[in-house]
Amino acid sequence: MNFRVPMTAAAAAVTIGALFPAVAHDADNSDVIEVWGERLEETLAQELADYGSRVEVIDFRQIQDGGYFDASQVLQNLVPGLYLAPKNGAFDYVNVSLQGSRTKDVLWLVDGVRIANRLYNSTTPLDTIPAHMIERIEVLKGGQGLFYGTQAVGGVINVITKNFSTRPDGALSVGADTNEGLHFNGYARSAIGPHHIVIYASHDEADGFQPFRTEDYQPSATDRERGYEVTTFGAKYGIDFSDALRFSATYQHTDAKLDFASAEDRAISFNERNEEILSAKIDWAPTDRLDLFVKAYWHDWDSNFTRIDNVLGLDGQPTGELVTRSDRAIWQFDDYGVNVLSQYAVADNIDVLAGYDFQKYGGRDDAFLIGQQEESVHAPFGQVRMRADIFNGARLAAGVRHNAPSDGQSKTVWNVSGEVDLTEQLFARTLVGTAFRLPSAYELYVIDPCCETGNPNLVGETSFNAEVAFGGNHAGFFWEIIGFHRNVEDLISIDYSLPAYPNGFLVNTDDEIEVLGAEIILGIQLTDAVRATLDYTHTSAETKGSDEQITDVPRDTFKALLDWSPATVPVGVNVSVNYVGDVFDSVGGGVGRVEHGNYAVVDLAGHFFLDSDRRYRIGARLENVFDEDYAAQVRRVRRDVDGTSYGADSLGVPRTFYVTFTASLQ
Repeated sequence: MNFRVPMTAAAAAVTIGALFPAVAHDADNSDVIEVWGERLEETLAQELADYGSRVEVIDFRQIQDGGYFDASQVLQNLVPGLYLAPKNGAFDYVNVSLQGSRTKDVLWLVDGVRIANRLYNSTTPLDTIPAHMIERIEVLKGGQGLFYGTQAVGGVINVITKNFSTRPDGALSVGADTNEGLHFNGYARSAIGPHHIVIYASHDEADGFQPFRTEDYQPSATDRERGYEVTTFGAKYGIDFSDALRFSATYQHTDAKLDFASAEDRAISFNERNEEILSAKIDWAPTDRLDLFVKAYWHDWDSNFTRIDNVLGLDGQPTGELVTRSDRAIWQFDDYGVNVLSQYAVADNIDVLAGYDFQKYGGRDDAFLIGQQEESVHAPFGQVRMRADIFNGARLAAGVRHNAPSDGQSKTVWNVSGEVDLTEQLFARTLVGTAFRLPSAYELYVIDPCCETGNPNLVGETSFNAEVAFGGNHAGFFWEIIGFHRNVEDLISIDYSLPAYPNGFLVNTDDEIEVLGAEIILGIQLTDAVRATLDYTHTSAETKGSDEQITDVPRDTFKALLDWSPATVPVGVNVSVNYVGDVFDSVGGGVGRVEHGNYAVVDLAGHFFLDSDRRYRIGARLENVFDEDYAAQVRRVRRDVDGTSYGADSLGVPRTFYVTFTASLQ
């Protein structure tokens, strides 16, 4: 392990301490932080929840109490109804499903900026998102293409970094874990007159754990631990020019070196990542009836892939000689654009929202021979909202969006939603509409050296989504029963029957995916200090005409969280249970369909305050308490001797102990 903390993280930590020498802060009570007034973009998710969407919100206190270091651990354990399986532990790609969606059907945002990888829609961004920088996570379930655009078929996950605050606040933390991991992070925020500033930084590194069983490795694979090294720092600035006019800007930089685990060939294999996210926004509310924002953003993602393999001797064992298969191969994209959204109160009970999205995307991949390509998308959209005076103030909304990409064909989507309070304790809601996924750069342009060829004439996939829910809230007990349905058409797949493309050609097929499922959520506030959350989801997701569950979508999941956080004693404890039922993978090389899943992982976390002011805190977490041996995914491995293939379980994190010390700045 490299025990040297990068200079950027160390310098940022020193800066945090120097900027705020006199900070008073209760580290355990995020409610005391006076957040700078949120405007239209920041409140959009909650407003959608008021009009029929299901929104899950995970806040910083839950993340800190759970002792989490990367965002995938947070989402995996804390978000009801979300299935998430990291490929090889922390800071790695994941398989994810919301209401029976595929991984490529979920849109990822950071502070409202899309960070989904349009080179490959199934490549998720959680390998470079540390948990320390997160203020909250908003997860919107169901088709959300109206406001968020392409890929929001199953839902949207928006990671919101440290908010502005009207008073000084900050902390420094250091931690370690038994996978030879080290973790350093800090943040500070304050306001001086109309000026607001936030800075944060983190560094996480680990040698990691062995991601495959010993018997699944070939002799040619000598790199048998999957490690990571991720450094992130960011800053935000905001200014109120008047009560009506505000400017804000955000910058975030990430450097990462991420091992790419394999059970064959590899002496070493890793990605080196350099990522920048920059956005600037103007919020303007000239009257009580009009609210408007204009936001420009830029996301630059540069990755270099290195792979060095072992050379085998006649005895089938490594000779000590190495051969370079890939030397910093370029894999990069940049995404920039402008978002405009306005909301106008036509009457006391009617609002009209109108917006426009422009996105320009470019990228290349030297490994899969995707040459430098660019694509732009123009998308006007609008919604009408009505708060009716009937049915206890029913809230109804309807909207439409038109997407015009430079490559591929245009798509128009719509949705209708609503929520009504049946009684003071009971409510009902619904969300019906369409969503879409534009083709990725891989699907449009790839010339795979071994296999398929892309098709610039592809049409985006379209889905019809329907969701109905009933719920209630009374005397500290919350419940909701959700039924959901999705039908996905114009599926993009590979055709091997064309004489001109015997190795495969990407086409829109006549196949459809049908999803039908239900979710039950229970929340119980047992006492002021004890609360529990339970969630069970059952999903049938099949290709039309088939009775087989599609890959990477579990039939059943169950999550439970019990939290004890008393205000009168300086300790807290929480326990989480994450059960995943049958999951199927499709493994190449003739291996075929493989079943895995059927595991339950229990985590235990606790914290203890060393002083009465709760400024100094020790946190501990035991992940996978019972050391459950389970497959998060199944991967194809080729035998050294004859090149034949078999499926190898890509293992979840073994039992791991984490400890953290946190000091609130003062």
